[in-house]
Amino acid sequence: MKINRVIYAFIIVLCTVLLFAYKSKLTTVLFLFVLILPIVSFILAFITKLLLKINIFYKSVTVKKFEPTQITVKLTNRFIMPVAPGEMFCRFPFKPKNMFEYLKILVSVPPCSSVMVNFNSPIKLRGVYEAGVEKIVIYDFLRIFALKKKVGRTEKFTVLPRKLLTDPILTDSEAESENAASNSFSLSKNAFVNVREYQQSDSVKHIHWKMSAKLDKLMVKNYERSTGGTSIILADMNGYFPFEDDNAEAADCVMEVMLALNYAIIGDKHSCFNIWYSSEEKRCESMTVTDQADYTLLYDLMCELPRQTEIYLPEDAAQSCTDIPADAGEVYFITSQMRSDFIKKLDKLELFNNKKIKILLIDPPMQSGQQEELTKAMYSMRGTELWRINANDIEGSINSAVSRYRS
Repeated sequence: MKINRVIYAFIIVLCTVLLFAYKSKLTTVLFLFVLILPIVSFILAFITKLLLKINIFYKSVTVKKFEPTQITVKLTNRFIMPVAPGEMFCRFPFKPKNMFEYLKILVSVPPCSSVMVNFNSPIKLRGVYEAGVEKIVIYDFLRIFALKKKVGRTEKFTVLPRKLLTDPILTDSEAESENAASNSFSLSKNAFVNVREYQQSDSVKHIHWKMSAKLDKLMVKNYERSTGGTSIILADMNGYFPFEDDNAEAADCVMEVMLALNYAIIGDKHSCFNIWYSSEEKRCESMTVTDQADYTLLYDLMCELPRQTEIYLPEDAAQSCTDIPADAGEVYFITSQMRSDFIKKLDKLELFNNKKIKILLIDPPMQSGQQEELTKAMYSMRGTELWRINANDIEGSINSAVSRYRS
């Protein structure tokens, strides 16, 4: 646009010189034409701006990670002059990075017609984003003037973490009920509920012989696991890596593992005591999940949780929790970084005392020599399990770890 203004200034100077040099009707008409042309161009561009309509359509303002966003911007030009081209400033998904970014997009709209601009890129990071069009800049046909049309239509666009389903994490009800009295980490015994007909998968130990003899067919005692055992889940969503994208992906994985553990454990009729740091509240928060309704509430809280930008050490989070459930028997510590100073404090923190400890380590994007040494050391620590979690296969990693430590 600057070069066009320079050219126009040169032309108007040249016409002025010709006007005074020759003083003819031709030079006078030429001078007036060059003088009036930008005014006409501005008026036409101004009318185009007034008659340009912008609509934004969202199939949904809530999607899961890696799902298409399906956002459409419709530009309708109701004037005889084209918008060719205009510049649209907006916040929408950008395909190369699969993230919401502030974009400048060139758009051309023919006279008396409409143009659709689609944004279908999937988003790879959980979060709440501002989506919409801020403004559009329209140029006159001489490209001397730039007219800004403020739009300011934004929506809160939520990208949900993945709901991952894993196999049952706790041991089967029969083995757990037999070891409940002798194992201080076990949950309470199962409760006898009713009698039902024998199935091939049932244990012979559960056959109700008196009822079977009376009914002349095999009947078994039906047990229901009692709710009472609590698993503690400490989620470390700190950013330990030099690149922000790595930190964001690691925090997402920690959160998704946390939700997957909750879903699996409450499905086994036990409860979860969750601990995490809220950067919005500037303090550590906790929530007990006992059923599907609690899990849904936790999921909603995690969807809205702002990304953690400052470091809040997990040992500080562990020490800040004073209302630890009395029946807690195991701790799941989810992190993306192994720290030697934290490992040394495990036996000194009340949260970890007299409990089974499972450390779930999200495979980091960069593995230092110290990290490798700590990882090897954790495998040999008595009473502590190290679960390596592949960020690209969380369900498979958890299922594999459960199978390995059960065998």
